Amino acid sequence: MKKLSVVLAILFIGILLAGCTSQPAAPAATTAPTAVPTVVATAAPITEPTKEVVVVVVNKTANVTPTVTETMIPTYTITFTQDLNIIPDATAYVKVGTKVVWANTDPYKPHSIQADDVQTGAYFGTMNPVEIPYGGSYSVIFDKVGAFDYTTGPFQPATEGKIVVQ
Repeated sequence: MKKLSVVLAILFIGILLAGCTSQPAAPAATTAPTAVPTVVATAAPITEPTKEVVVVVVNKTANVTPTVTETMIPTYTITFTQDLNIIPDATAYVKVGTKVVWANTDPYKPHSIQADDVQTGAYFGTMNPVEIPYGGSYSVIFDKVGAFDYTTGPFQPATEGKIVVQ
């Protein structure tokens, strides 16, 4: 009986395998679904006017302090030397607003300038001699057109000088 069971089992497996290798049956006819167009309603676009934003910036600084801007003042220097020379010369031709500086480079003695008239005395601040010590200087800003006479010392004889403002 064992043999019979084995034969039946092999036969059963053979049938099963034979069924798997056979041609498949034609598929059942099915109807394909028909596509139905879908209509989606959209609203007409609404046009909005362009909005323009204007920004105004106002800079306001509290307690504004004016800034002083220095202007360059032209300078003309007259130098007294130990050789009793005046460089470049005791007479100077300058423009209105020029600062004239008398500088003493003589290490042995002071030099001086003295106004010859009241007009020059007004610029020098005195009619008396203005003494310029060694290494020192004296300056005047000439702000009016004219000729301003002065005398230098301690030269013997005294040297006459003139500032001509044009």
